[in-house]
Amino acid sequence: MALVFVMLGGFVGDQLSYFIGLKWGRTAQKKLIKFRPKTKRVIARCRYLIAKKGTYIIVAARLLGPIAWVVPVIAGSHRVKWHSFTLLSSVGLLLGGGQFIAWGMLLAHGVEKFPLLGAAKVFLSEHQSLLIGLVAVTIFVVVGNKLKWRKLTLKTSVFLVAWLCYANYAHFFWKADDFLNQQTSAQMNSVDLQQVTYKAFPGLSPIYDAQAINVVYVGESPRELMNQLGWIENQTFSRNDIEWSSYLTLLKDKTPPVSDLYWRNQPQDMAFQLPGNLMKRSHIRWWNAGLDRNSNQTKWLGAISYDDGLKVTPYSGIVTVLHKIDPNVDEERDRLAQQIKSTYPNMELVNLPLANAQVMNDQHDYYTDGRILVIGSTTYSDDSQTLDVAVNDI
Repeated sequence: MALVFVMLGGFVGDQLSYFIGLKWGRTAQKKLIKFRPKTKRVIARCRYLIAKKGTYIIVAARLLGPIAWVVPVIAGSHRVKWHSFTLLSSVGLLLGGGQFIAWGMLLAHGVEKFPLLGAAKVFLSEHQSLLIGLVAVTIFVVVGNKLKWRKLTLKTSVFLVAWLCYANYAHFFWKADDFLNQQTSAQMNSVDLQQVTYKAFPGLSPIYDAQAINVVYVGESPRELMNQLGWIENQTFSRNDIEWSSYLTLLKDKTPPVSDLYWRNQPQDMAFQLPGNLMKRSHIRWWNAGLDRNSNQTKWLGAISYDDGLKVTPYSGIVTVLHKIDPNVDEERDRLAQQIKSTYPNMELVNLPLANAQVMNDQHDYYTDGRILVIGSTTYSDDSQTLDVAVNDI
């Protein structure tokens, strides 16, 4: 009912203002011109705009703040037909008044209740640097055209590349380690293993191609196992404070930092690689997925894959150069299983069909048979399908 009265008040106000202009507008204009002759040209200009673009002016007035207060009077004084004014002002009222009502309802209920708006908010926040860069480049081109700069295409290209370099540096060396000191609170939920999302994403926005999570480790931490198997622990941009000098040192040691993937909006807790070079290496990321109530053991989700060269790709709100992932992630999963069997023949290993089989498409950068390697799986089998995971509010 309150909404009805709000909209009705706006409608009645427009009508009263229109009829005030219709009855006394011309007289007021004549007195104003007599008192201030310079206003004659302004009033004539106003009359011309109402005659030529009255439809747009009346509809858009509601979106232009205080202008909405005077447009109905002007429309009446310039004899805009009542039925035309009523129709157009009603449309403007729905657009102008409706937007404030919508924003009020949105803020009252919370953005999280509207998934599409929540996704848009995450997208805009994550891509802030890129969007600012696009606006800056557009302004650069417009100014260059106005001033007739020579070699504008070359200058624009240099400006764009410079901005991309800045955005990359800011992301990896200033912003990425925001997770370093972040405290997380976790609520334990028992979920079906079949319903766990065995996918990680190179960004928080729901627009990026997924990468496969294909390993589960049952135990306090996979770090000791990884070290004993000869894997080298990598630094990551989110969990380590990496400066430019230390980054160059890591490149020299052929252990470049691992870029972040996100599972449930959280970057990996640790990452490892086998000895390799800057272009090709096997690596795995691990996420702490929570404590199992029955066995009182921690569960870790792992994403193992193989870096096979470099590529330019969108990543976490920027465009950057990253390693190209070999799409055959099952091969790396099986190679890890064979390595564990060779080193620890008695360690429990089982492949469970927990994920969906996938083919490469516009949503996945990999293909897989959907089987997950479970390490230390003394309490798991095809008939045991529950896992307690942490719900992280990051």
